Amino acid sequence: MADISTLNDTLEEELRRMLIDKNNECNSLRTHIELLEKAVAEEQEQKYRLLVENMDLKKALTLIRDSKTTTKR
Repeated sequence: MADISTLNDTLEEELRRMLIDKNNECNSLRTHIELLEKAVAEEQEQKYRLLVENMDLKKALTLIRDSKTTTKR
C-alpha cells in the first residue's frame, strides 16, 4: 500500500494544506492582536486614572498651601 502522504500529492492538495496552515496562522495572529489590544486599553485606562489622581493631589496640595499662607497673614 502506498504512503498516504503521496496519495494526493497534487498541486491542489499542496495548496489546500498551505491554506490550512495560513488560516491557522491567521487565527493565531487575530487572537494575539485581541490580547494586545486589551492590554493596551488597560494600560491607557490606568494612565488616565493616574493622571486624574495626580491632578486631584495637586489641587489638594494647592488648597493646603493656600490655607497655610492665609492663616499666616
